[in-house]
Amino acid sequence: MSDTFVGIQIGAISFVDEGVETVLDILQEKAGVNALMISALSWSIGNAGRAAFGFPDHGVAEADNLRGGAFFEPDPRYYRKTFMKQFAAPDELYAGFDSLADVIPAARQRGINVYTYYCETSSSAIRSIWQPGFQHFLDRDHRGRMATRPSLLNPDYKTFWHSVFADWLNNHDLRGIMWGIERQSPLMDIFRGDSSTGFDDHYIAEARARGIDVERAMTGYCAIDDLLRWARSGDRPKDGVFVLLLRQLLRYPEVLMWEKLWLESHHGFYRELSGLVKFYDPDYEFGLGIWQVINTYNPYLRAQYDQSEYAPYVDWIKPVLYHTPAGARFAEFAASWQAGPLADASPDGAYDALATVLGLEQFIAPRDDGPLAGFKPAYIKEWTARLIEETGLPVYPGIGVGVGHGGASKAITSQEILEGVHAGFDGGASGVMISRNYSEAELSNLAAVGDALRERGLI
Repeated sequence: MSDTFVGIQIGAISFVDEGVETVLDILQEKAGVNALMISALSWSIGNAGRAAFGFPDHGVAEADNLRGGAFFEPDPRYYRKTFMKQFAAPDELYAGFDSLADVIPAARQRGINVYTYYCETSSSAIRSIWQPGFQHFLDRDHRGRMATRPSLLNPDYKTFWHSVFADWLNNHDLRGIMWGIERQSPLMDIFRGDSSTGFDDHYIAEARARGIDVERAMTGYCAIDDLLRWARSGDRPKDGVFVLLLRQLLRYPEVLMWEKLWLESHHGFYRELSGLVKFYDPDYEFGLGIWQVINTYNPYLRAQYDQSEYAPYVDWIKPVLYHTPAGARFAEFAASWQAGPLADASPDGAYDALATVLGLEQFIAPRDDGPLAGFKPAYIKEWTARLIEETGLPVYPGIGVGVGHGGASKAITSQEILEGVHAGFDGGASGVMISRNYSEAELSNLAAVGDALRERGLI
């Protein structure tokens, strides 16, 4: 077994569809996998279900219509202080299967470490509608409406996660936990025309404790929202959308004060979880998965999430660096900003300006060609090296071996994977994370990971 970290994200569905031993055989033989990141609790098809954008050459080629929840048997002893006691996934496919109890012994017998993985998704479309009690975790938006995502200042939500971590770490032979960061601040939700979070009673109380004028902050967020909605309708003010956006931020500085409050609440939550992991055993590992929108596409989020701030409380980082679909994803991100905050620019102008600000020019194709060109593998090398320099931590770049995309995008091929894995190690990576999910990956692409590792003498 190689000492180099070779991890893969995987959901319970793959073990159910293909069998535990069969899946482990494939992962070890083709890709040299020695670490499983199991989505033992998830309501997201992308993280726990079958492929959402075309089925690969293994598993069951049929939509699973995931409802989600826990894919393990919760131990009631650890849930006495939370009202969320019954949250096992109701999907019939998982009846009688425990993604931890039924997988970990077989994995450990092969020398494979196991981590649990939860992705704090940004998607407001992922809704735990069936889950009794989940509505009590939900945040509110800047207009006072109930949001679809939980509040990280809600003490009941924290108690629930404390219970889950205690259950996982006391009852199962885990190496640690990976937490995926995919949330963004209320201002960025407004920028993308989505519902925001960060305005429930807990955030309001914290804002008042900090001396923030709540009413002015709310008014400022609403004013920016109204401006961008107006811009998306096609109207163009004489002073320009961007100038008026800056004017609103200057008129309502409480908005940026609230943004800082929101960001600090999230960092505080991650540090809390990290400390909890170390409470149970200092040798347990706590890793962070960092969304590509944060580390690559969005200049505001790049400014918000200073990556050096992770260093004191995490053991390693997995940056999402899916270079093949990145061309399409960046083009879509640029288009979303061109419709809103950068509405004064042409589509090419917004795309080129963002690429320049973000330092992406040498890795991308012109806008019209971008989706089918992807990003060059050198992007993975550069971003990996940069993160190592900023944090001093081991970095396991997330290579998009099978991540789907809903529109036109560059095909994920074995050669793309081979070059991407090499680029990560050329940038100083301590390992690699096969992403987004085993259920999406072609077997030939998994084999390409193994080929790259063998070429480097790592397995």
